Amino acid sequence: MRRGHTLFELCAALLLASLAASISVPPARALLDRMAVASAREAVAGLIAEARLAAAEHGGASVHVRAGPWQAWGEIGDSTFGRVALEKEFSVTVELPRSRSATELRYDVLGLGQVASETLRFRRGGAAATLVVSGYGRVRRP
Repeated sequence: MRRGHTLFELCAALLLASLAASISVPPARALLDRMAVASAREAVAGLIAEARLAAAEHGGASVHVRAGPWQAWGEIGDSTFGRVALEKEFSVTVELPRSRSATELRYDVLGLGQVASETLRFRRGGAAATLVVSGYGRVRRP
């Protein structure tokens, strides 16, 4: 009785495995891009919700989103909270209206926004997600 496999059988198995891997890699990469974009969007949405609560508690708060590298954080007076490194943690970039590189969302003592509405578009690879912050500070995910 013979044990083991011939060289031809091993090559055929490797060929089939490599074909299966090459077919499944692009959809997996697209899925990872979509997941990273959604995670970054939800991290910023959570930061905005936290800032609105902190504004009501402390008399005002703000959320900053800035490029170089892209990051977001909240401020209450002189202290910061909830720093999210969007580019470092998620490999995500943010598009702001009018090609700006930074924005600030301010909230008053009632937790209401003090600026006009803002649209944040998160991108990674071919995936994108949008977060719209209304003039009142509410968050919408179109």
